[in-house]
Amino acid sequence: MKLDNQGQKSILRKEILHKRNSLSQFQIASISKLIQKNLIESPEFIESKSIGIYLPIGSEVRTADIIRNSLESKKTLLLPRVIINDLRFYIVEKKDFYQDSFDINKFGVKEPKETNGNLDFIDLLIVPGIAFDYYGYRIGYGHGYYDKYMTNGKFSKAIGLAYDLQKIKSPIPKSEYDKKIDILFTESGFHIFDTF
Repeated sequence: MKLDNQGQKSILRKEILHKRNSLSQFQIASISKLIQKNLIESPEFIESKSIGIYLPIGSEVRTADIIRNSLESKKTLLLPRVIINDLRFYIVEKKDFYQDSFDINKFGVKEPKETNGNLDFIDLLIVPGIAFDYYGYRIGYGHGYYDKYMTNGKFSKAIGLAYDLQKIKSPIPKSEYDKKIDILFTESGFHIFDTF
């Protein structure tokens, strides 16, 4: 029996998630430090004035160093909030982050308050993912929030953060809705994808 795209994605998602969840808290913290350092030192990050980023859940690559660096270097920091079936990014001030002033959504994820301001355009959109291939495609949790958000084109570059173990050599089965990222940062460096 041949699996359809969703079936293949589901198997890959489980396989990579199992590997990622096998990392210890120490490994998650230390490898995440290297990944964040690679991004923070990149021209893409340095030259960006606004950063859209996620707050990690489970074994996702940590983002606190990127968030702190963005806030300290006076970049506009935006975090996502799910509104009905869409992802919207809201500005998070230093005090919001340090005082943990967030709402919690139905997935148990912290979100910025809806009363926070927003921007029409984000320089650097940092997206989470479970698996990434060598062509710039990714598998997320299957809700499609980021792919849907990325269709609006209201950002300059999309960046993925992943552990090396999340990279897969074979192409991810994709649909017309799947969007490519521009660069993937891991502990061993970065990979820039062709944009066509």
